[in-house]
Amino acid sequence: MASVSNPFVDYLNRYTTASPDHEAAFDEFLSQIAPPSGQPLHLKTQVENFLNVSFAQPDPPSVILTGNAGDGKTYLCRQIIKKANEQPFHWERLQHEPIILNGKRLYVIKDLSELGDAEGTALLRRVAATLSGESEDRYLIAANEGRLRALAGHDATLAPLYTLIHNQLTVGEANGARVLVINLTKVTTSSFVRKTLEWMSAPVHWQVCETCESRAACPLAYNARQLAQPSIAARVQMLYQLLEHLDIHVTVRDMLIHLAYTLTANQRCQHLQHMHAAHRDLSTLVYYENIWGHNASPDFQRKASVVQHLERLHIGNHSLFELDNFIVSGGESEEEQAQHRRLFPPAVDLNHLRFEQDRRAYLEVGAETGTQQETPMLIAWLPHCRRKLFFEREKQSEANRLIPFLFLTDYLDLLENEQRHKESIRRNLVLGLNRAFSRLYLNLDDNLYITSQYLHSTEQPRPLVRLTIPIQGVDLRVDRRPHVAYDYDRADLALVIAPPPALTMQRGVPPKPESWRMNLLLFEYLMRLAHGGTFNILAEECELSVRSLKDRLLRAFASDTAHTDRMVEFFVAEQRRYALRKLRIDEQGTIRASY
Repeated sequence: MASVSNPFVDYLNRYTTASPDHEAAFDEFLSQIAPPSGQPLHLKTQVENFLNVSFAQPDPPSVILTGNAGDGKTYLCRQIIKKANEQPFHWERLQHEPIILNGKRLYVIKDLSELGDAEGTALLRRVAATLSGESEDRYLIAANEGRLRALAGHDATLAPLYTLIHNQLTVGEANGARVLVINLTKVTTSSFVRKTLEWMSAPVHWQVCETCESRAACPLAYNARQLAQPSIAARVQMLYQLLEHLDIHVTVRDMLIHLAYTLTANQRCQHLQHMHAAHRDLSTLVYYENIWGHNASPDFQRKASVVQHLERLHIGNHSLFELDNFIVSGGESEEEQAQHRRLFPPAVDLNHLRFEQDRRAYLEVGAETGTQQETPMLIAWLPHCRRKLFFEREKQSEANRLIPFLFLTDYLDLLENEQRHKESIRRNLVLGLNRAFSRLYLNLDDNLYITSQYLHSTEQPRPLVRLTIPIQGVDLRVDRRPHVAYDYDRADLALVIAPPPALTMQRGVPPKPESWRMNLLLFEYLMRLAHGGTFNILAEECELSVRSLKDRLLRAFASDTAHTDRMVEFFVAEQRRYALRKLRIDEQGTIRASY
């Protein structure tokens, strides 16, 4: 048996090239170069299906695709063209020489930014003509949102088109409209992670490795075997879902680059074989280290956005007694010991026998003698092994504690079944908001208190209570509605706050409830405050959004109640808590205490 080189590894490494030229030509690279196995990756997306169905109608709409570079705008344009015409084409001609689709002339513009201001404005005028029926032409345009808004907003004749674009970008695509705007930044890229890993780790791509003498010591072959396991692929997908719950959008291009690096670490077969022959430690090149980009070049780390986002989670850097005890002791029960042997066999990811030797040395020698010689060697393994357990431990709830969100389980449970813990979580969120609004450690959760300017006294400045909303007027709502135009595999959480009861009893139409969308970060911030956390934790990320909510509530509800207010409410410190106090202004303008 001799050493061999797997051409699929070289193919995947072309994904991981993060140079500007490569990024600009990414779609062309995917479409023109097939993998050695001849089985290219094809992700069936809802947006592609939606476009095919839309353009198959007798009277199809025009479609504008917006999104970031790498969201697949060019790829989608290519797929529509290929469906209509199998002949070779040139992008430059398509904006002037349309293809015929169901009897309609379809102009395809793969990038609005490539057109000058005059040419881009003229194009949008042609699109606007389809709104009134003046033109029967149809358009498929890929556009950066900023460029699209700039061109449509600086021409008065495009006002109707600009309004349509703005409304669809803000609210969502309008079914039945003559021009549809699909925002690809709304797509949940996590929907494609498992399918991509299934393709990258497919046996057909790794058959050549069966005859390689270095296979048992190869981290890439190990990565392919591990990432082919559905449970591990699901954990990788979970990390992408976590980013989406933080409102971080990952483009399809960035996902492909990141997952390819997770598998290959941008290594070559020949280089790995030389390292193996030199008895080098290759355990740092396994998937559960690559996924964070720990050993990537500075240039790759700077350009790989997924690596930057995931690294901020610091998974594996902090000690958890239960996990560390399991790693070091090998488990207490027979079941745990069997699991330990299954999880930590001598393999390339543990430098074969080295981890077990270091663990035994610590247990049998270092712990008894108290020497410091072997202990650091075992401690150096702990972050590595924690990250391994994050992906491979059967008890996922225990492994999830490595994620630095204390209330992640509550958040996910709420999205799964909002009725189960809704009441207790609602009270915690109200308490968290009361503390965030007032900057006081209040213990009141029966009402939501919206405070504003401060009442100054000899003791300390106190926030005035401008609005009081009973907890019954605060509702948690989970939106699981599917999206027709694109993949959106997640639920959204919102806090819906009704106007104060006094407003609903007045004549006329009462103000509408205010809805505040809450991602994982905001949820964590308020829950930590409710459980005694300090105001500085996550303040940089969340304080602006909380302040914006307070301003919205005051604008929506406080002005309408101003003429009826004859009461001043504020909080005072009483022993170990804050109490609400009221001063009433009578008809003569005299201030009286009210209890």
